[in-house]
Amino acid sequence: MTPLIMRFCLVLYCVAFTTVYPITGAHAQDSAPSSNWTRLPGTAVDISINSDGQAYAVAPDGTPWRWDAIEQRWRKMSGKFVRISAAEGNRPWAISADGVVYRYNGLWWENKDTDVADVAADTQGNVFIAKVSGEIKKWYPLRSEWRPIDGSAYRIALDRTGNPWAVARDGGIRSYDGKTWTTMPGRALDIAIAGNDRVVIVDAEGQIRTWNETQRSWRIVAGISGATATAATPDGGPWAVVAGGVIMATTLLVAPEKIKTEEGRAPEIRAPDAVAPVDSAPAAIAPDVTAPPLPPAAAVAPPAAQAAPSTAPVAVATGASASPVTPSTDASTQGTGRTVAPSTGNDPGLDPTTVTTTEDITFINTRENATALAIGRDGSVFALNAAGSIFRWSNSRKRLEDFPGTLVRLAVDANGDPWGISTLGRVFRHTGKLWKQIPGATGSDIAIGGDGSVVIADASGSLSKLNEAMTRFDRIPGQGILVAVDPEGTPWTIRSDNLVQRCEKSPCEVLSQKAKSISIGPDGSVYVVSTNQFLMRLGADGKTFEVVQTPGHTPESVAVGPNGFPWIVATDTIVLASKFFERDEQNDRLVAASTVGDTTGSGDTAAVVDVTSPSAFTFSKNITFETFTADLNSIDEIAVGQDDGFYLYGTPLNQGANQFQKFNTKTKKLEQVTLSFNQDVEKFDVATDGSIWTNGNSSNSIYKLSSTGTIQRTYSVTSGSIENISIGPDGTVYVVITEKLYHLKPGTNAFTKFSNDDVRKVAVGRAGDLWIADNNNIVQQYTGTRFENRPLGQSVTVGDIGAGTDGSVYITLYENNAYVLKKWNATNGSFDKVNNVTANMVDVLSDGRPWITNNSSGTDVKRAKD
Repeated sequence: MTPLIMRFCLVLYCVAFTTVYPITGAHAQDSAPSSNWTRLPGTAVDISINSDGQAYAVAPDGTPWRWDAIEQRWRKMSGKFVRISAAEGNRPWAISADGVVYRYNGLWWENKDTDVADVAADTQGNVFIAKVSGEIKKWYPLRSEWRPIDGSAYRIALDRTGNPWAVARDGGIRSYDGKTWTTMPGRALDIAIAGNDRVVIVDAEGQIRTWNETQRSWRIVAGISGATATAATPDGGPWAVVAGGVIMATTLLVAPEKIKTEEGRAPEIRAPDAVAPVDSAPAAIAPDVTAPPLPPAAAVAPPAAQAAPSTAPVAVATGASASPVTPSTDASTQGTGRTVAPSTGNDPGLDPTTVTTTEDITFINTRENATALAIGRDGSVFALNAAGSIFRWSNSRKRLEDFPGTLVRLAVDANGDPWGISTLGRVFRHTGKLWKQIPGATGSDIAIGGDGSVVIADASGSLSKLNEAMTRFDRIPGQGILVAVDPEGTPWTIRSDNLVQRCEKSPCEVLSQKAKSISIGPDGSVYVVSTNQFLMRLGADGKTFEVVQTPGHTPESVAVGPNGFPWIVATDTIVLASKFFERDEQNDRLVAASTVGDTTGSGDTAAVVDVTSPSAFTFSKNITFETFTADLNSIDEIAVGQDDGFYLYGTPLNQGANQFQKFNTKTKKLEQVTLSFNQDVEKFDVATDGSIWTNGNSSNSIYKLSSTGTIQRTYSVTSGSIENISIGPDGTVYVVITEKLYHLKPGTNAFTKFSNDDVRKVAVGRAGDLWIADNNNIVQQYTGTRFENRPLGQSVTVGDIGAGTDGSVYITLYENNAYVLKKWNATNGSFDKVNNVTANMVDVLSDGRPWITNNSSGTDVKRAKD
C-alpha cells in the first residue's frame, strides 16, 4: 500500500465513528464524528503543557519525562512523582507519592511543601497548590513562602491571568477571578487550561470536554473514552491519558524549525470550531508520524512504551512507536514547541541549529572551572584553563574531560573539532585524529563562522581568512583584537579600545557598545560581555545590545552554541551553561586518547594580546577608605546584607538598649533602625528583600524579621551556641551552632546539617562560594566535596572573614602585633595584604569594596572608595 493510500485509509478510519457521550450536570448532550487523535510514544499517569509549549509526563513507575519538540520523543528526568506541572523557564513542579511538592531548579528537585495533592504553575511565575486537606495556597518566591487563599480544591489549573480553576474531591468545578469563586456545571476528574485560555476537563465518565463560555456548557471532544488525565497545547488542542496510560494528542507539539513549510508558508493551525456543539480536533491531512530511529540495545526505554493501547477508536500514527530516550537531569527543551495537526516529514534543508531559541535564557552551574570556552555547530563544547590545558564537555558524565594539547585561544568547527592558537601565536587545527599546524600562520585570536569561515586576528588588529585549501591565511578588510564570525562569514571584532565592530565592509561599522568578549552562534545570535561585566545580546535592530541576566554570577567571557544558547565563564572561572547540547559522545574519549601530534609547532611566532578589561572596583594593595562614626560605645557585629546595605549592632553611648543601625548612602551617615523585635540581634544578616535573620536571645531558634522587626517566621534549630549567621546570594541561610554548620535552602522549611563539624565563622560569596574559619580560626574554602585550607597547605589564623558577590574574599588577622586586612588572590592562591589599614571585622559589598572596623580601638567604620 502506498503512503498516500495509507494516509487516506487512516483519515477514513478516524471519521467513521459517531458516538453519543453523556455528562453529569452538563447543559447539553451532543454528539459528533470522532476527532483525529494521535497516539504519542510511551505511557503516563499525568501530563502537563504550559503556554510556551513545554510538555511533561509522569510514567506509571513515577519517572518524570519532558517532551522533545524537535525529535518528537520523551526525555527522561530525575525523580519519582505522581503529578507534574509545566512552569516557567523549563522548571517544572511535581508531587511525590507521599505528598511532597518539588520545584526543579535546573540541577535537582527542591522540596517546597508537604501534604500536597496537586500543583499548578504557569509561565508567568504563578504557582498554586491544593493541599490534601483541600486548602489552596499560592507561592510567593520573594519571601519563599506559601500563603493561603479562600477556597478548596483537589485538582487545580491556572488561566491566562494566573487565577485558579479548581476541581473538588466530589468532582465539582469552580473558577476564581481573584476575589470570588464561581460554581461551574458538571463534574470532573482532572482539569487543564490552554495558553489561549481554553479550559479542558476529564469528565466523570472519562471523556474529554472543553468549556463553551457563550453557552455555559462543556462540549465533548469526541474520539476517546476512559481518560484519566488531560493537558492542553498553547492553541487549545487537548491531550489525554487513557486506558493503560496511553497518551493521545489532537495536535502535536513541534519545534518551529521542524514545521514543514509549503511554498514558504507555515501550515495552517486549525483550532476546533468555535460554534460547533461538539469540539472536533483539527483535521490531520497526514496523520502518520515518522518516529526517530529505534534505539540501540543499551538505550533507556521510554516510559512503559509497550503498555496496551486504548480500546477507544483512535488514529494510531504510523511509526509512532517508542523512540530512543537519553537520560538527562536538565529540564531544558530543544526549542519552544508549537502545535500543528499531526503530519509527516520535516524540512530536510533546514539546519535546526540555525533556529534561534525563543526560550528564556537561564543558566546552570556546571561545577566546572575554565578561563575560556568555544562551542561548535554540532554542540561540542571545549574549554581552556589558566594553564592552557584543553578540555571537552561530556553530557553523559557531566564534566569537562581532558583533551590533548595546550592553547591560549580556542575555536570549534562544524565537525566538533577544536582549532586554536598557542602561546607563541601559532595556529593549529585538530583533524579528528591529530593536531596539525597551519604552516606560516600566526595570530592572536581565532573564530569559526557557521559557514565554516576561519578568521584570525593578529596583535596589530589585522584580520586574515583561511583559504579553501587550508594552506594559508589571506588578509581581509577589517580590524580588531578579538574576533567572531557570523553564519554568513562576516567578521565581528572588538577593538583595542573595547568598541564592538561589524566588518561586513571597509571600514568596519562601529557599534556604540564596549565589550571584552564576543561570540556568535550558528543561528546568528551575537553575544558580548560588556566592559562593566554584563552578558548582552544583540537586539532586533542589529545595533544595540540588551542585558541577559546572570543572577549570582559575573560573566567574564561568552561562547554561543546551537539555537543561540550561550555558555559563560564567570569571574571566578565557574562555567555556566544555558543548554546541554545533545550529541553522540561515544567516540570522544577514543579521539582524545588516540590523538597524535602536539600544539608546539615550529616556525614564526607572534604575540597574543587581549583587550583591556576595566572593572567596577580595581583592587590594589593600597586602598583608600572613607571613615564614618557609629556614635556607639562599642560595635558587636557588622554585616553587608544581600540587599547591599551596610548594618551594624552595638551598645549606645548612654548605655541604653542596644542599637541596630544602617548606613544611609544618600546622607552618608549611620542611622538607627527602630525594630519592634524586643530581643537582641547581635548575630544577624540581611536578605535581598531586606528581611533580617537573627537568633535574638534564643539558643535554638532563628527568626526571620521584616525590615521593621516584625517576626515573619520562626525556625527551630538544634539547641546550642549560635555563633554566626550568613546569607548567600541565592537566599540560602547559613548558621553556625556550636561548631556545626547548618543551612536553610530557599523554599525549604527546616535547617539541615552541612558537611562540616568544625566551624566558627562562615561567609558566602558568588555562586555559593563558601568560606569558613574553623574552630581554630583557620581559614578554609569549600571545594564542593570538602573544606580545604587557604592558601593550600598553610594554616592562616583569622579574626573575621567576608565575601562579596563579585567573588572578592577578605580576611582580618592579628599579625606582627597588629590587626591587618588581606584579600584573597585566586591567581596565585594567596592572600595579599592591604597596606596602611587595621581591621578586625570585615564584610564586602557586591562590587568588591570592603567595609571594615577595628572595634578594639573605637567605633569608626570604614568603606573602601570607588
